[in-house]
Amino acid sequence: FKLRERMELSKGGRLLLQGKGGEELDTLETEGQMLQRVMPELMGMKNILAINDEAHHCYREKPGAAPDEDDLKGDDRKEAEQNNEAARLWISGLEAVNRKLGLARVFDLSATPFFLHGSGYAEGTLFPWTLSDFSLMDAIECGIVKLPRVPVADNIPGAEMPMFRNLWEHIRAKMPKKGRGKAEGLNPLDLPMQLQTAFQALYGHYEKTFELWVQKKVSVSPCFIVVCNNTSTSKLVYDYIAGFQQAQKDGASQLVEGRLPLFRNHDEHGNPLGRPRTLLIDSEQLESGEGLDDQFRTLAAEEIERFRREIVERSGDAQAGQNLT
Repeated sequence: FKLRERMELSKGGRLLLQGKGGEELDTLETEGQMLQRVMPELMGMKNILAINDEAHHCYREKPGAAPDEDDLKGDDRKEAEQNNEAARLWISGLEAVNRKLGLARVFDLSATPFFLHGSGYAEGTLFPWTLSDFSLMDAIECGIVKLPRVPVADNIPGAEMPMFRNLWEHIRAKMPKKGRGKAEGLNPLDLPMQLQTAFQALYGHYEKTFELWVQKKVSVSPCFIVVCNNTSTSKLVYDYIAGFQQAQKDGASQLVEGRLPLFRNHDEHGNPLGRPRTLLIDSEQLESGEGLDDQFRTLAAEEIERFRREIVERSGDAQAGQNLT
């Protein structure tokens, strides 16, 4: 729903077209142009029904409230600011739809229907428009949410409580800061030992499940998902799991095998698999609605090129692969 520039102008070009003392150029999309780009199939319709998934990210901040991001520091503060910006963008987009097309109803769906930190409301305050607050235990028993697993023990000695239960607090100081460039030059094999041990423990359970599914002739494999706090961490974790090329002193590179065998992206001879087992996904890039930025293109160059080839093979259209931006 973010309004885009209708034409790309450099700062100098904008000043030149504007002229000395001239009115500032308005090159932003109108609301109607934005909606035509975002939802062309709905244009011309009236009384739209909107279903907001993950609706705890869609709200308007409390009017006149002092920002409470001041209580946060570092990445936590940036995350609160990003949450607020995303919430403003989402609710503003719905308001634009209502002005141009009309909204008959809006249904919010969320497992956590309450205000986030930075909204101006006390964190955890239930949305006043909540109609049904379904019990988490009921949702687990019905199988409509993921089953949480709480560590009750681990094999790291010296702690009263299992370290895996609150792993982040034990490793956060040893992890790279936010920003893709911050991971450059770091060795994935130097990830904190507590994190490596946790991966091995989780992988051991996955391996048993994988074998069980094979025996039962399940046609797909179970999915193993790792969620990281930033793209620097995700790149190191991805390389640790799937394998990576390590630069040598003579300028050559050598393949370092992934530490979780079922998730390696190379065969036993070091050749890339035709279909990778492990993917690196940047949710911010996917949700931005914009083209891939240069840093992400560099990090995921191999995956992007493989995906480009697959598009051409499936569609037979060479141009379709080139259109991937």
